[in-house]
Amino acid sequence: MRFNLTVLLLFSFMFCMANAFAAKSVNWERLSAETQDILKPYENKWDTLTEQKQKRLIKGAERWVGMSPEQKSRAKKRFDKWKALTPDKKAKLRQKFKKYQSLPAGKKKAFRQRAKWFKNLPPEKRQTLRKKWKSRQARQ
Repeated sequence: MRFNLTVLLLFSFMFCMANAFAAKSVNWERLSAETQDILKPYENKWDTLTEQKQKRLIKGAERWVGMSPEQKSRAKKRFDKWKALTPDKKAKLRQKFKKYQSLPAGKKKAFRQRAKWFKNLPPEKRQTLRKKWKSRQARQ
């Protein structure tokens, strides 16, 4: 009898936890038709995604809707470039991004200004600076 009660309590607890998890995830049917259309590739596995992943995808879909055709084209090119990277290169870039995110606001601003300055240089000058930077790193 005690075993049956323990099993019943265990199943009740698991059922409650499953319901709590399901309640936190975003229901596919509650998404707007436009969002569903954008996220169509995820429809079949939507319920298996974490709440965090679902919310990130929804946020991305909402940003996509607000983009101009030119912005969408640039974003698609960047995404295609990202998909072509090796897993090792992606991991390194994620690590660099995480490091950047941890910088104070002032340093981030300075970094963005420096990157903008570099991007506006003529290609030959950028190439010269890259070579110079790589030779300094090799010496360290």
